[in-house]
Amino acid sequence: MGGRLIPPTDELCSPLYAKSPDGSDMWWRNIFENPTAVQFDHRVLVCGGFILTRINDLCLECRQAMTTYLSTALLYASTFRPALRAILPPMTRMNAAAAFAMANLQVLLGISTLIYLVPVPVAAAHQAGSVALLSAMVHLLVTLRKPGMAARMWRQAYSKAKNTGSC
Repeated sequence: MGGRLIPPTDELCSPLYAKSPDGSDMWWRNIFENPTAVQFDHRVLVCGGFILTRINDLCLECRQAMTTYLSTALLYASTFRPALRAILPPMTRMNAAAAFAMANLQVLLGISTLIYLVPVPVAAAHQAGSVALLSAMVHLLVTLRKPGMAARMWRQAYSKAKNTGSC
């Protein structure tokens, strides 16, 4: 654009592109037919679209990260309630602590990735951390699962055999 961010006004809105004698179509004809104005329109739309897309992506990522962190923190905090602590298996309480620790590590890796301008090893560790956090949450859910009928029957048979001394 001639070494400038915005072209000169006389080039941007030139009366040469008006077709009607009174010049009433000058503004819209310049938008679509003036090469300088078309280039400027393109630049503004691309930059504006890019900025809006990045803002939307950043907001979405922040919401997802905050939701994941908050839900993990609340889950971990709920394991300290006496009524819930009494009925939760010890493995579930331990896995809730591990999932919360992994969420904290994931937050630290994410912040470090942004602060240090996305170094590949830290960014890769952040990506791997997301898989580890997902795995920790799935393992936590597995510990909350009620055993099926077959598992209960095996446990009863095992405890019966253990009590009779045939195990």
